[in-house]
Amino acid sequence: MLFNSFEFMIFAPVVLLTAAVLRGRALRLWLVVMSYVFYGWAEPAYCLLLFGSTLLDFNVAKKIDATDDPAKRKKYLWYSLVGNLGALAAFKYLGFFTQTLNGLAEIAQLPLELPIPKILLPVGISFYTFQTLSYTIDVYRGKIRATDRFSTMALYVAFFPQLVAGPIERADRLLPQLNERQPRSSDDVLAGISRILWGLLKKIVFADWLAIYTADVFARPGASSQAELLLATYAFAFQIYLDFSAYSDIAIGLARTMGIRLEENFRWPYLARNISEFWRRWHISLSTWLRDYLYIPLGGSRLGTKRTLGNVVIVMFLGGLWHGADWKFVNWGLWHGLGLMLFHVWSTRTGRKVQEDKPWRIADLWGILLTFHYVLVSWVLFRAESMSDAMVILKKICSPWRFSEFRWPTEDMARFGIFLGVCVLAHVVRGLGWTDRLTRVRSPILIGLFWGLVVVLIALLAAPVRARFIYFQF
Repeated sequence: MLFNSFEFMIFAPVVLLTAAVLRGRALRLWLVVMSYVFYGWAEPAYCLLLFGSTLLDFNVAKKIDATDDPAKRKKYLWYSLVGNLGALAAFKYLGFFTQTLNGLAEIAQLPLELPIPKILLPVGISFYTFQTLSYTIDVYRGKIRATDRFSTMALYVAFFPQLVAGPIERADRLLPQLNERQPRSSDDVLAGISRILWGLLKKIVFADWLAIYTADVFARPGASSQAELLLATYAFAFQIYLDFSAYSDIAIGLARTMGIRLEENFRWPYLARNISEFWRRWHISLSTWLRDYLYIPLGGSRLGTKRTLGNVVIVMFLGGLWHGADWKFVNWGLWHGLGLMLFHVWSTRTGRKVQEDKPWRIADLWGILLTFHYVLVSWVLFRAESMSDAMVILKKICSPWRFSEFRWPTEDMARFGIFLGVCVLAHVVRGLGWTDRLTRVRSPILIGLFWGLVVVLIALLAAPVRARFIYFQF
């Protein structure tokens, strides 16, 4: 079920109003059932895999918690890793690996052609797999105790606001909030609804309009001009940010109306002053997951420069693969890994590191522009239909511009350029904190006026095509 669908406009009020009068186990069971309805709306069979993952980690965690024997604890942890990652590999990567083997066999001129399986990818499997794995690993590490309530565990894995596309929550933060109904104030409800409407505006008006232009241009890279490709690349950078952060906004807002606080997933990433800071601002729940459960266990930065750089490449390679079973996502991850490596070497040798909590200065502008355009290359790899298309686009954009062949922007370019300009301006203004006072307004009248304005804008400017959220495919 899509947040931007008519069905959800009926589903959400029914779920939230009923949840407001329930307590304890009845509340948990209601939210679990409704979360499964939400998840299985398009394909009920998806729910079986979700339930299986929940059941596996609920029992494995209890086994780990019940013994102090290191060998047994590790054995049970492996049950979780093999079960969850095995399911992820089978549903998401089996076809990719088979196709890769066939390609290698063709290069080596071996008589091998394995059939490529056609397996339907369950929506959001990468998100809830990482979430449930973090629970089992945290129990294994002794960070949390295993829950005895299956309803709490089921709700932790399937909680509908963030089930399909995050944020990827940690058990030590979310589980205690799901055990009982959380106290909520009128501020929680008002702030939650405002956040939901803000997310819908970002998605339905801005992200979906930008998607129309980027889809058209990226579908015909050879026939598009340099200016069209460049505008489409900038447009996609903001399309994917607005699309993905809108989902997080709506998820956070829905949870907030129930008194539940989810983690922020974005902090104005295109104002990052270096690539390391970008990853502390972009998809924060994934980047911290990769840091805590992969980078640090590999040794982090504790084992010398060469090992650190190797760990960075491994993590970003797997981070790219997490996004999809395609070499373009792998190359996207490796490109970011290269950037992080170069920044690590530069900052180590110069001793200069930009602290994220320091205010922005005019002198930071070059770092912001350099980082943004480095990330921009990665978005071409991410969005292009294939690696060959990505190379065509990058080669065309980077070729010398022939101003003798200059043509005035078409009507479409002008329209989408204006949309893009509004997005850039809003990102800078809000990211620099110039509108912070507005976010602290608690007057019901002013908030009501804001809601009315947002609804009117959505009604008047909604894109003609209702697009799925981009990260539904992961």
